[in-house]
This record gives sequence, structure tokens and C-alpha cells, in this order.
Amino acid sequence: MSLVLSITIPFFAIIFLGTLFRARNIFDDKSSKTLTKFAFFVTLPPFIFLNILKSSNDNIFQWDFIIRYEIITIIIFLLSNFLSRIFLNFKNKEASLFSLNSSYPNYGYMGIPLSILAFGEEAALPISIILFADTIVLLTLTSFFARNDDSKFYKNFIFILINMLKNPLLAAALIGFIFVIFHIPVYSLIYKILNLLSLAAPPTALFALGITLWNKVDNNFIQSVSIITILKLIIHPLLIFSIFYFFPSDISPLWIKVTILCSCLPVAANVFAMAGYYETFIKQTSSAVLVTTILSTISVPIILYFLLFYYI
Repeated sequence: MSLVLSITIPFFAIIFLGTLFRARNIFDDKSSKTLTKFAFFVTLPPFIFLNILKSSNDNIFQWDFIIRYEIITIIIFLLSNFLSRIFLNFKNKEASLFSLNSSYPNYGYMGIPLSILAFGEEAALPISIILFADTIVLLTLTSFFARNDDSKFYKNFIFILINMLKNPLLAAALIGFIFVIFHIPVYSLIYKILNLLSLAAPPTALFALGITLWNKVDNNFIQSVSIITILKLIIHPLLIFSIFYFFPSDISPLWIKVTILCSCLPVAANVFAMAGYYETFIKQTSSAVLVTTILSTISVPIILYFLLFYYI
């Protein structure tokens, strides 16, 4: 257990240190946005890129791995969409954002640093792959189910596709895949610059995430946030575990461990940006990010302990 705590306590301590600094107004809204952009655009992309470079090109496209993971992603999205319409009376846009909250883990700010910290540099490749695949699948599903008519779908999809291509984390992963597949060398000086930036990625990303958590849970949304929390932190990892455990394959155990760990992570902070684009479910998303992140301080250590000491 001491190993798990040695990983998770510093990890979550940096997150809540960011929250404390925001609460004390050491960081105001403007400086908070600046630090978040710095993590998202400057430190995390080289961190992802360099860790992918250390991977073998023989392992990049494991389609069995990708298909299994995305099957569960689609199931969670459709299940949550159905539940939101039946029990919460949500319509297209609200139901879609509810589903995105329930199925999109925080890969960038939490998943990548935590996976590498827990399992080593080899964890960078599988998490980058599921970050890339999951983003494409989930944003396509969101744009489809949020439509009011057929023309809306194409408009939303094109907008999301363009913005997805602008996402620096996805761009870094894609460039990393290309460099590994084609054995493209990185010049020593460029490598040193990128490496220096990447060293700042984990603490900067976690601290920036903590700043965004300075918020209050709106009591009007307890029901919807509670359902999202159950789906995200409990149902999602259980289904991921089941599809890999009960249907054995030759997929690397390390890759499976990374997917299970990532599936129990809280709602991704950038879901808030999607809510802003669709102009709906904004306050609920903010509350869901806060609640699931706080509760992940319990769920993540438990699942990590299981993965490190019991899952083979």
C-alpha cells in the first residue's frame, strides 16, 4: 500500500495545491487561464511526443486493443444517453453533453502523468492511443446526438473535426506515431529543448487542473451529477475490466492496466469547453468535473492498488 500512496499522494497533493492557491487568490481567473494554456499548449505536447518516441513501432496499432476499448466507450455513451432521456428528460444537446461527461476521462491532465508515474515510460504509448481514438469516437458521437436535424450534424462535426485537429495533445500523439513508424530521428538540440519542457508537464498540468476545481457544486444538479459519477468512476472501469478479463487475448498486461486505470479517472476538464460550444449543460459539467475529481482521490488509489498487486 505504501507504493500506491507514494504515487497517489504527491499526485493529488499537487492538484489540491492548485485549488488552495486559487482559493487564496494567488491565482486569479486571468492567471489561471494563462497557466492552463501553458500546460495544454507548451508542456504536455512534448511530454506526450517524447514518451511515444521511446516506444516500439511494432506495438502502435493493436486493433484488438483499440476496438475493445472503444466498444466500452460507445456502450457507456449510449447507456448514459438513454438514462438521461428516460430519468432526467434531457433532449438532444443536454443528453449528449451528459453522455460525454459520463464517458470521457481526464487523459491529458491526469491520465498521462499518472500512468507514466505508476507504470513507467512504456505506459505513454497505450494511453496516447486511447486518447487519440477516444477523442475521435466521443466527439463524433456527441456531434451526432446533439443535432437537431441532419444539417446540424454535418455543421457540428466539421467544427469539432477542425478543433480536434487543433488540439495540441492529439497533434503531439499523431506526430509521435509518425516519427516512430517511419523511424524519423530528432536532432539532439531539439530533443533537449523538448525534454526540458516535458519535465514541467506533470506538475504544471496537475496544478492547472487544481486551479480549475475552485468552484461550488450546484445543488440543483445533484441528481445528474450523481449519475455521471456512478457511470464514470464505477461502471466505466468495471466494463473495461470485464471486456479484457473475461475475453482473454494476447494484449500486453501493461496496456490493459493502463486502460483500467484511465477509465476510473474523473471527467475531463475540456468537456467544459464542449458544453460552452453547445451552450448547454455548462454548470452541470463544472460540478461533475469537481465532484468526480474529488472522489477519484478514493477510487484511483483503490484501483491502482488492485492493478499493481493483484491483476496479472
